[in-house]
Amino acid sequence: MQDQSALHTLVINSLEEQIAVIDQEGTIIDVNLAWINFGNENGLSFKYGWVGRNYLKVLSASSASGDSLAGEAGQGILEVVSGKRASFYFEYPCHSPDEKRWFMMRVTRLKDDSRSLFVISHQDITARKLAEEKAEHLAMHDPLTGLANRRYFNLFVNREMRRSIRNRSAISLIAVDVDHFKDYNDEFGHLAGDQCLTNVGQALLSFSRRPGNLAARLGGDEFALLLGDTDFVESQKIAEVILETINDLRMVFGESRQVTVSVGVASLIPHEQQNEDFLLEEADKALYRAKLAGRNRIVHTQPSTKHA
Repeated sequence: MQDQSALHTLVINSLEEQIAVIDQEGTIIDVNLAWINFGNENGLSFKYGWVGRNYLKVLSASSASGDSLAGEAGQGILEVVSGKRASFYFEYPCHSPDEKRWFMMRVTRLKDDSRSLFVISHQDITARKLAEEKAEHLAMHDPLTGLANRRYFNLFVNREMRRSIRNRSAISLIAVDVDHFKDYNDEFGHLAGDQCLTNVGQALLSFSRRPGNLAARLGGDEFALLLGDTDFVESQKIAEVILETINDLRMVFGESRQVTVSVGVASLIPHEQQNEDFLLEEADKALYRAKLAGRNRIVHTQPSTKHA
């Protein structure tokens, strides 16, 4: 009959979970094969000597080098070792050059009354985190165009307005409405209509590469492009390119009609009394004037930044 200790070793080394056992000082007493393999995947030799190394000192050195996650992990382990808590759980990213990865660290006292030993385990939770990222993306983006949806846009505008107020920097909002979209959709059908909206979305997306910029589909044929750190002159140039880009697509219907866009732009350096609603209302007013003036044009407004 196989020795029970040898059987336990086989079981521990068969687990995908990475496991290390440390003593009260943080010195590693034992590791399983998954722990060794993970070290090898991250550039350490299979001959790297884990046993005898002080894991707490390794984390402390990493924290001193600027790794805040190592500092949090080390603090959690110390609290278990000192008896301040029974266990410690810690989710952390550990991305490689080729893929995103996340792990769950669990620290608990070894169930052995004779020695003060502690088990550190690392479980790969990448599949769950990727699923969460995908769900979050779907909740914040329009499924047709891939642009931000109204919910994400509202959160983003609020953040950027507060940042502009703090920095006294310019911010611009471009509101875009597709002209004659219903007629185009009725003539060619929903597939063509969807492609039309996608085309408009792509025209806006090309200006959404900077951290303070965001293109969004607000609903139906209504779009918006927020431009952080962007003044009147620059936002006017961007609006002109958007208008020209849509015209160049030549989305013609009827005998000679063409899908175009009406554009309203608001630019300002906001103060504390001007929130995101003020910016949205000003851009909407400009858009309304563009449509009243005959569509396929830009109306740009620069609201007063004086305090009331």
